[in-house]
Amino acid sequence: APGARLADDSRAAPAAAPFVVPLPARFLAAPFTLVNYAVLGLLLGQARAVAALIVQSLINGINIVLSIALGLWLEWNVAGVAWATVIGESIVAIGALVWLWRGFDRRHAPSRARILDRPSFLALIVLNRDIMIRSFALVASFALFTRIGAQFGAVTLAANAILMNFFFIAGYYLDGFAVAAEQLVGRAVGGRHPKPFWRAVRLTAFWGFVLAGFTTLVVLVAGNWFIEIMTTAQEVRAEARIFLVWAAFTAIAGVLAFQMDGVYIGATWSVDMRNMMLLSLAVFIAAGYGLTPVFGNHGLWFALNLFLGLRGLTLLAILPSRARRVFG
Repeated sequence: APGARLADDSRAAPAAAPFVVPLPARFLAAPFTLVNYAVLGLLLGQARAVAALIVQSLINGINIVLSIALGLWLEWNVAGVAWATVIGESIVAIGALVWLWRGFDRRHAPSRARILDRPSFLALIVLNRDIMIRSFALVASFALFTRIGAQFGAVTLAANAILMNFFFIAGYYLDGFAVAAEQLVGRAVGGRHPKPFWRAVRLTAFWGFVLAGFTTLVVLVAGNWFIEIMTTAQEVRAEARIFLVWAAFTAIAGVLAFQMDGVYIGATWSVDMRNMMLLSLAVFIAAGYGLTPVFGNHGLWFALNLFLGLRGLTLLAILPSRARRVFG
């Protein structure tokens, strides 16, 4: 009977097993991931950028090779990718710790009491708390940008997502200047040297604006070509071209935002950084919801550029007073 035949077929070809991520395997990498973050922070804090690059390249390189070998060649599938991460993170973490230990100056090592000093540890917690709040506020701003843009329809939402890539690409090298500012400013503040401090601020700002200006020029000239590469939907291409100018200027608007974050983190003035971020987020929310009913997606992009610019300008405005407290 047809019903019996269907039953036999169902027994002969059982349903595929549900997709399950091998969480126990992936969780094993968590301690090594934290070690690698600490190693990266140490190297960047000591201005050993080349060593930090080598560590990160090894982590990703081993992960890529093992993911292909275990996941594809040995057909371990998702489990193979998970174990590749565990192996890659653990090898680099152990190797980096051994390397750092061998080069550690034990004669000038801090005492146990210095390492476990309660006020210093609490200051570290406060610094991380403020950075975390800053990061959550930043994520909230981009999520809100997407949320508001979604009300204009799927085409505008897709166009905004494409255009945001121009800002994210610029963010990679702007973040590099922020890291440089952290290192240089941290040394200057720790040594109580005002001249290197202001020199670091000027140089990172100058080169940040130079590269951001170059990026803006490239996007304005060749932005249409990049849009065509990123999507084949004609209506999305047309929509993205309308707002391309706004996206082009996000790099310039974000220079001080990134650079000042680096300055304030390097100087451990995290409270000011957190407060100015929350203030800028409040302005972005007000501008986003206040301008879009009148100006549509143009108002949303203006609000985003305002948010980026305000973050940097507010921190720059209070920078002299904060510097006077340290240097006198």
